Amino acid sequence: MAPEITVETVASKLVAGVDFSTTFASLPQDMSEAIGTLQSETAKAAMQISGPVMAVYTDEMHPDRPWNCEVCVGIAEAFTEHPVLRSHELAGGTVATLTHHGAYSGLKGSYDAMFEWFSANGHTYAGPPREIYLNSPDEVAPDELLTRLEFPVVLASTERRGD
Repeated sequence: MAPEITVETVASKLVAGVDFSTTFASLPQDMSEAIGTLQSETAKAAMQISGPVMAVYTDEMHPDRPWNCEVCVGIAEAFTEHPVLRSHELAGGTVATLTHHGAYSGLKGSYDAMFEWFSANGHTYAGPPREIYLNSPDEVAPDELLTRLEFPVVLASTERRGD
């Protein structure tokens, strides 16, 4: 069964993030290390966290070369200087979203469903996709993981919002 894709408006978020470069082969390890760094550095700085960990794919994922990514988490207050983290606003707006149920290794199928939805409906990508980790492998079994995908979108027609 194909995942349900909806269109929503999300608010902008103040975040603390860690940038890193990765490849398809090293993504699981690089992502895990970046999340560990994010959690360690926000804890050391006693930052007030709001919301789950997110990944933002700032560059297009490419099978033959590295691309840039960020892991981030919502925070209560901006900061200007930190040796590892950066503070910035993650833009809000209209997003196409779906929730992936299951192991991270199955995310490709959810991405494929999203890409097919964009193509079939003539919508346009409006920014880097995001993965929002609603729970973690430390909390639940792999088949119980929940990952929300958000793709900023410009809809082909405002009349098609119910697609």
